[in-house]
Amino acid sequence: MKSRIKTALFMAAACTLVVSGGILGMVTLASSRQAPPQKPEPPKGLSVSAVPVETASVRLKAYGYGQAAVVNVMEISPQVSGNIIEKHPALEEGGRVEKGEVLFRIDETDYAISLDKARAEVKLDEAAISQYRISLERDRDRLAAAQKNTQLARTEYDRLKTLYENDRVGTLSNVEAAEQSYNSLLDTEKNLKKTIALYPLQIKEAENDLAKDGADVKTAALNLARCTITAPFSGRIRSESVEAGAYMAAGTSALTLADDRVLEIQVSLSDRDAFEVLGLGSGWRVTAGDVNCRAESVTGNVTAAAPAEIHRIVRYDAETRTVCLAVRVQAGTELGAGTASAGSGLPLVDGMFCKVMFEGRRVEDAVKIPLTALNADDTVYLAREMKLKTLKVSQVTADDTHTWVTGAFESKDFLITSALSDPVENTRVSFTSGRPDDALALGGVK
Repeated sequence: MKSRIKTALFMAAACTLVVSGGILGMVTLASSRQAPPQKPEPPKGLSVSAVPVETASVRLKAYGYGQAAVVNVMEISPQVSGNIIEKHPALEEGGRVEKGEVLFRIDETDYAISLDKARAEVKLDEAAISQYRISLERDRDRLAAAQKNTQLARTEYDRLKTLYENDRVGTLSNVEAAEQSYNSLLDTEKNLKKTIALYPLQIKEAENDLAKDGADVKTAALNLARCTITAPFSGRIRSESVEAGAYMAAGTSALTLADDRVLEIQVSLSDRDAFEVLGLGSGWRVTAGDVNCRAESVTGNVTAAAPAEIHRIVRYDAETRTVCLAVRVQAGTELGAGTASAGSGLPLVDGMFCKVMFEGRRVEDAVKIPLTALNADDTVYLAREMKLKTLKVSQVTADDTHTWVTGAFESKDFLITSALSDPVENTRVSFTSGRPDDALALGGVK
């Protein structure tokens, strides 16, 4: 009995010790535990300027450079020789003449005389032909009479010969006289036939002479007309060497006339621009109306500009992989001073170095952004659901201040226009002037 009591007391003491040790350990651990570190508050985010992303249709652009040159330039020389008796008052370098105006005149006296002589020869030829035809008709009538007389003489000769030989009527002298008359008339008939046979040849020869002399008349008349040199088209005098009273030989260069109403600029474009921007198709043709062109000068302090059009494709250079285009500008179609990028409204003139802008194929869903918003690696920063996103884009076209890009834009994106340096992706952003839900000027900094 005592042993059981001892055992129970021992177990109770042991439990008490275990419980006391546990309590002591808990107290010790509780006193030694450190407070957890405080979680830092999240940053407030970046404050940026932004504009809504808006897509639009845009035409691709390409640029080329070349020098404007006059298309129609003519060196004028007289086709006849002689002394200069008249000169146009504007016939000097830089002077302007209109189509059909007399530039200068050569003394026409000798050429007028040559024309009169040629005309006189024509009249002689016509008279000769007329005389031959009259003679032909007259000799044909004579031949008919001669043939009749020959027949009568032959009948008379045969009668006298028969009477003399058969009936011994008449004399031998009468028979011989009749024979002589017959032979004479027969010779006359033969001569007339020969003469008549020659008339067609004589008429043909006279007609050939008439044609030759007629050509001489035309040549003389042409030379007479060539004494007056007129302007073949309206234009400006580039150079001239005409002096009144001086002798000028045929073929001598008298002046150079340039029609400055039409200018041509030959520009080279990369084959990429030619095919992708202009849509150069089979047959090396650009469909009319598909490409808009504008030419503007890049020389001097004053800019001249005018609308232009592609006239033709000149060549393809395989070494440089460029396409040379001939672009023409019509005079009188200058862009006015109020037109965008038109300059001062001055005309383009011969010799100006020009920049030609081409607007070609249309691209849909392009976004216009300031050049400063495009990063060097062709990315842009967006505010998407108020978090910063970096988006890869492709450039479509550009001008001096903006570029048009395409990419995986969403309808509620905002383009960040602020300059950022290595921003952290998904950083929360706020707008400097609140949420720009209203229309913000593209490229403006708020």
